[in-house]
Amino acid sequence: MADPISDDTIRDELRELFAVEDRALFDARERAADAGPVSPEEGALLGWLAGRLPHDGVADVVEIGAAGGIGALHIVRALPSGAMLTTIEPDAHAHALASEALEVAGHGDRVRAILGDPAEVLPRLADARYGMCVLQGDPRRYLALLEDVLRVLTPGGLLVVRGVLRRGEHGMALARLLGQVADDERLHATVLQEHDGMLLITRR
Repeated sequence: MADPISDDTIRDELRELFAVEDRALFDARERAADAGPVSPEEGALLGWLAGRLPHDGVADVVEIGAAGGIGALHIVRALPSGAMLTTIEPDAHAHALASEALEVAGHGDRVRAILGDPAEVLPRLADARYGMCVLQGDPRRYLALLEDVLRVLTPGGLLVVRGVLRRGEHGMALARLLGQVADDERLHATVLQEHDGMLLITRR
């Protein structure tokens, strides 16, 4: 009788099939190990979602929290031609890591990297300007940023919130966010339990 295949083996094989990363992503991940970067599977999902944005509509993306630029690399590579990524990061070191990753990979011309507090930058972004938003970083700030994030999303736009099932010190803040989203009739949402939870929201 053959030995059962371990979960790690299955994960590794699936990663090789569907979430393989090239040298630019591998090197960027090494540099950003302490910045909370997306996993290869999360990155592949973000790229897949960005690739579904309309080629003849609103396809720009805004990312709040740079997380080392790994997610941004996956996203910008999948965007329709002419679409741009705006990434907002309040921490200078994390901002530099993301900017370096994007420049080294040759995507600097498709990214507007802003060093600043998202609570101050988001109100300056235009209404209904973005087809997709990624929210990551400090979960205690998610709920306060939600209204501005929804404002900049186009109707039908997609919001991806990372880490919504974390426990510990952020648990209460995340519970309030999930409750707010569930009660908001403007929103349709679901949660993926993998990778500390990913909340996927569409604005009706």
